[in-house]
Amino acid sequence: MREPVSGFRSSCLPVCESDAGITSANLEHSMPVVRIAYRLFHVTLHAARRPWLLKALLILAALLGLLRLFPALLTEEPVSFVLRSGFPVLVQPSDGLPYPSVLGSDVSGDISTELQQDVATRFKDHLGSKQKSPLRLLSVPQRLPSCLALVQGDRDEVNYALQYMEQNTQAKIPTSRFITAPQDCDSYVKSRGYITHSIQEERDFPIAYSIMMYRDPEQAERLLRAIYRPHNYYCIHVDAKSDKEIQDSMRGITQCLPNVFLASRQNVVDWAQFNSLEPWLYCMSDLWKFSWKYFINLTGQEFPLKTNLQIVRILKALNGANVVDTTRDPHPAWRWYETFPPPNDIRPYKGLVFMLASRGFVDYMLHNEVAHKLLRWVSYTEFPDESYFSTLNHNPHLKVPGSYRGDPETNAELKPYIARFVNWGVGWEDHEGRYPFFWPCGGKRVRRVCVFGVRDLPLLTDRKELFANKFIFDFQHWALDCLEEWHFNMTLVEYAGKLSIDTSWYSNLDIVRNQVL
Repeated sequence: MREPVSGFRSSCLPVCESDAGITSANLEHSMPVVRIAYRLFHVTLHAARRPWLLKALLILAALLGLLRLFPALLTEEPVSFVLRSGFPVLVQPSDGLPYPSVLGSDVSGDISTELQQDVATRFKDHLGSKQKSPLRLLSVPQRLPSCLALVQGDRDEVNYALQYMEQNTQAKIPTSRFITAPQDCDSYVKSRGYITHSIQEERDFPIAYSIMMYRDPEQAERLLRAIYRPHNYYCIHVDAKSDKEIQDSMRGITQCLPNVFLASRQNVVDWAQFNSLEPWLYCMSDLWKFSWKYFINLTGQEFPLKTNLQIVRILKALNGANVVDTTRDPHPAWRWYETFPPPNDIRPYKGLVFMLASRGFVDYMLHNEVAHKLLRWVSYTEFPDESYFSTLNHNPHLKVPGSYRGDPETNAELKPYIARFVNWGVGWEDHEGRYPFFWPCGGKRVRRVCVFGVRDLPLLTDRKELFANKFIFDFQHWALDCLEEWHFNMTLVEYAGKLSIDTSWYSNLDIVRNQVL
């Protein structure tokens, strides 16, 4: 990943193109004025002998300069929120409400009126009293950072965003907004811009989600909002040691969404202990009574890299296969063999806890006696959450539905881990000494895991994984802000019929072709 140039020049006026740089967009926007100025220059040479004409031309040139510098005073230019490379989405004013436009083609007629209202309220809520400047030059002080430029990896814009975040306090929604939401649920759902409709293809493939969280209810709520559809099901487990304000916030949110609920049992969650595995199982049990196709477990510090419709199509391409990470690295063996051997000739494995689990896999974990025996065994080991799912999915003699018959090791080519994009750096090593989760980190590393920042946006928006981990709400918040806008606008493009996903890569994965049926 390229490192951005150091320093940022903010003293230049908007007309100083040498500092801002001339992009193709700047040039295209400027060309009419350049051509007029060029013609005026030649006319001025011939008018030198006529002072009155020269004076008139100078006045006209000054007026043109004002038009160039202050277009917002005279026209309402399109406001660019997020542009995915190749799929630009603009939000333009129309009767006081913005509507989406794709590649210069109006798609408002292809999107329901209800969704257009959601678009308007969400952007109004997100921007507050601030409006994006129509001026595109980077030297304009105190404008909001451009998500388009950040997603495209513009070095100057990265530096501007970093400077902007240092000089401006992050706007946060008070927890009272969530706590009091049940007083007017209709207002809450509409004002927060939840997508409360879906297309038939989505409704035919409901998904069950479990979200484990302990901090920053606004961040967890934004994750929920991004993945929310009225036909899916969502179980939220809040760490029992979280502040009461956080508990009440999440309770208030769930009371306004009929398919979202708190887990029926609540644990104190401790790292590397059995109580860090139990909440996933609580939610699986709570969700089982509903009809759904796949189960996805998340934490409150993650965010989707695919829209709901894209996730549906990818899961359909998996055709019942589970996605579970595993390593054959021998170093974790001490976790297991200090206790008695595992049951049923099971070979234990280590892996990341996040997975895409078919309903058959969840059925096995909840109702099969072998799974219950293994659960009791891992309860005596260290890091049981990193062993239970990986072990069940990679012992094919157990005949777990959707499990894998091949080499269990996560491999970028043969067995990619598409459930999550997590940048462990050198903190996750396979049995051959390779690092399958190593990428440069544009944010900061906390216990070796990369906490994503604005420099990571080009990488995040170009991944095949379904979700990204992790984000910290008060660290470089424009990374999450821009990723959220990019994701939401991609959803609009899909619903307008302007974007689809090719799932052939997913359907040809070895975990699909070599799964236990």
